[in-house]
Amino acid sequence: MKRQRVSAATRKELLLQTALRMARGEGAGSLTLARLADACGVSKPISYQHFGSLAGLLRAMLQRVGAEYEDSVMEVMAAYRETGTAADGALRALCDTYIACTLENGALHADIGAVLVAVGEAPGAVYADDAGRYCPVVAELTGVDQRTAYALTAAFLGAADRLCEAVMARRLRRDEAADVLMRLFATPAR
Repeated sequence: MKRQRVSAATRKELLLQTALRMARGEGAGSLTLARLADACGVSKPISYQHFGSLAGLLRAMLQRVGAEYEDSVMEVMAAYRETGTAADGALRALCDTYIACTLENGALHADIGAVLVAVGEAPGAVYADDAGRYCPVVAELTGVDQRTAYALTAAFLGAADRLCEAVMARRLRRDEAADVLMRLFATPAR
């Protein structure tokens, strides 16, 4: 039986999805381009062709996991702008979204980042300034200046991450964690 050829983009996507699945199951530290190629039924040079190195694969994985959260945030904000939802409603949606995304991918994101640093990537290149990325969203929702929005965003992210840990430890439910975030940030000091 003749094998059907797939496009380079489709093959790269297959490799990336497989790498994410492997990292979720076995940890990012277990990944190699050879193991990934074997799992996808392609030769090792094919995996190198798409990612260049293990660090290249890990960067693509980290970007994908981060992009999924960013897409969710942008969907919430688009709905807020289009429907004229109250800022508190949009903030609640962002709290729920952040908690859901962190519970689903937070440990994976941290694991990939740690392995990237272990293979020689500079920590500053691995860990993005998430507060800087999302501070315009916070400024829009709260009406505060950019400096205050940055501080609020950094506080939100830190509090949200610790609340997610409490949810994972079964000390809080998801809705309770979102309620706490709302209480902390629904009416920021102006």
